[in-house]
Amino acid sequence: MAELKQRTLEEVKALSQEDAVEIMRQAGVVGAGGGGFPTYFKYKNPQPNLIVNCTESEPGYWADKMIHREYFDEFLELYEAMKAIFGIERVIMGVHFKDEEWFSRYDENTDGLYEVVHVPDKYSMGEEKTLIKNVFYEEKDKWVPRRVEMPDGSKRPGLPLDAGHVVNNSESLLNIYNALFKGRPVTTKYLQVFGPDLPLKLYEAPLGASATELLQLSGVDVEAEAGKLSVIDGGPYLNEMGIESLGEGDAYVRRTTNGFLVIPKGVASKEYAGIKTRLPDEGFVSLVGKVSGVNLPLGGRFLKPATPLISEGDEVEYAQKIGEPVDEGFSIGVWASMEGTVSSIKDDIVAISGGAMPQEEARKEAEAEASR
Repeated sequence: MAELKQRTLEEVKALSQEDAVEIMRQAGVVGAGGGGFPTYFKYKNPQPNLIVNCTESEPGYWADKMIHREYFDEFLELYEAMKAIFGIERVIMGVHFKDEEWFSRYDENTDGLYEVVHVPDKYSMGEEKTLIKNVFYEEKDKWVPRRVEMPDGSKRPGLPLDAGHVVNNSESLLNIYNALFKGRPVTTKYLQVFGPDLPLKLYEAPLGASATELLQLSGVDVEAEAGKLSVIDGGPYLNEMGIESLGEGDAYVRRTTNGFLVIPKGVASKEYAGIKTRLPDEGFVSLVGKVSGVNLPLGGRFLKPATPLISEGDEVEYAQKIGEPVDEGFSIGVWASMEGTVSSIKDDIVAISGGAMPQEEARKEAEAEASR
């Protein structure tokens, strides 16, 4: 039963908890932002409340909001299925007040399936405890405890499950939907490329794609700007340095990459906390099949590396399984995010090259898709 294949709503609702969890694990679903905690593990101990984090975690972001607009019906099906499989009693969507109109369709179609709660327009860097406190503003018994005493007398920081909650962000839930309903593994990431001098672009980018290549597709003259720009993996507040000096080294789309912020080299990212961006008319542009190579990690921050199922020199298809999760610790299935040749397997990174259209042709096709 725990296989990736297409299923109807009734077939998904009939899955056991164990099979649904294993499908998430095999599909490679992890937290699509923050630390990338393995999503499947949260549902090994399901809780009464599912908190959907709909609050974009950084100024200038649009991707999560666009996901909800483009996949509205899918989210409704998923909420129904998650209630049936995991016994979830309440699905609560936490939405910024400023985005109330954007999510108005949800307000009009709740029908007891879920609730929409509006929370302050603050960027809490994806902090789950803050979101829960705002969602249950008048129900302090549902706040996450600061500390939890363990049987041996020691204490650990409180977790959402200690207060009866599972928290997922929007893209993680969409990936669960794709795995359970479509039999589709995680091979891409929804993200934004933007900056003070770079209009926002929204992409569905292959995991492991080059940040430099995404900038080129976004219209950045990398050669002319070499040494002048830094590329931040994230937004103004919560981020890691991607490329300190454009043209020297590279960064890659990770399972947790929500955006690439392009700023002048040497300037602190928080200087752009007030950045304003405009939603592009074209919405998401898919870059599947339009990048020249990817570097796919078999593991990650919390993850034990999957066992490679391929060897150097092998030809792989898009969405072919290339890593089998190990039984020890947290581990997930890994799937090829492009068609091509395995050029190397080193330090638990699988590099795939070729199989994509030439860069200039890819840029022209991306621009043509954006104009439609």
